[in-house]
Amino acid sequence: MPTVKKRIQVTVADRVEKELKRLAKKRGLSVSSLAHTLLEEALEIQEDVYFSRISDAAFEEMERDNLVSHEEAWS
Repeated sequence: MPTVKKRIQVTVADRVEKELKRLAKKRGLSVSSLAHTLLEEALEIQEDVYFSRISDAAFEEMERDNLVSHEEAWS
């Protein structure tokens, strides 16, 4: 059956293959489906890290005199 999804080839160490197979079996997935899920999760984590760095940098540049406390903001 043809698929519209793109294919990639990834070379992994023996221990990674073994762990992927173990996890896939435990979750009732194919190794390919598990790898797809893990790659999506990794990309989301990378996106979170990126935006966290941007917000940390913005917070560092912020003038402390302009900050409002939690209590002030919600009262």
